[in-house]
Amino acid sequence: MGFPVLTRSRRGSEVNEYGKSLLQGARTLEALLSQIAEQVRLKRVGVSGPLRIGATPSMTLKFMPDLMGRVLQGVEAVQIHITEGLDDQLIPALQLGELDLVLGAASNTSLPGDLVEEGLFDDSFGIGVGSKSNWARRRSVTLAELKDAAWVVPGPGSAYRRHLEALFLTAGVPWPQNSVVSNSLALVESIVTLTDRVTVVTRLQTSMNNFWRMRVVPLRGGGRRTLSIKWRRADQLSELAIRVLGAAHELASGYQDAERRLARRESHNSSV
Repeated sequence: MGFPVLTRSRRGSEVNEYGKSLLQGARTLEALLSQIAEQVRLKRVGVSGPLRIGATPSMTLKFMPDLMGRVLQGVEAVQIHITEGLDDQLIPALQLGELDLVLGAASNTSLPGDLVEEGLFDDSFGIGVGSKSNWARRRSVTLAELKDAAWVVPGPGSAYRRHLEALFLTAGVPWPQNSVVSNSLALVESIVTLTDRVTVVTRLQTSMNNFWRMRVVPLRGGGRRTLSIKWRRADQLSELAIRVLGAAHELASGYQDAERRLARRESHNSSV
């Protein structure tokens, strides 16, 4: 390389910053070569793929099933791998070439320069409560009113958690100490409905089956987040990936229209 990639000491050798960049590139190249070999093998037997998609938990509840319903309609044979994970796991995997697409919350900070991101739709926040909760009959609520409440909150490692931390900070409300921490949305829903605890939810989360019948109270000042799809800038997307990208935008447009209609109804009901 013409320069050192290891730092030597009495304890042995450690990879320096140059070496780390070299290793990341090597891993990306290794993943790409493996994918190309798999593509050729599948093409010989008439299968499109493989396409490896990463998705955050809230995206796997409804959006991903709806998306796969569109993508797979009329397709004879494909191989698609779907991995659920948190942003801090999925983004590095995308950079290393272990994933081809990632669906999740849009980055609130600067996105790594080797990635491309396109917004899909906005998703508003509310407060999830059980049917017997004292908050269940409220038309709306603020975080300040819930500062002494018992909470269920997501764990660190996701854009969703960082967005909620920003909401609390903006509202001047300390991050909940009396809290159960879980990234399982199904578990969060069940705990909230079986106890007097509260949680922050989004429209997308509660548009699924909602088995436990969690109630959602509009959160004043809660705002919304943007959901997006990401891929590597240097990649030439496969036909299957382009199909997924197009279907994601079509589906997102329908989601956004439904969100606007629901917001108008809620605004009308609150004024009445």
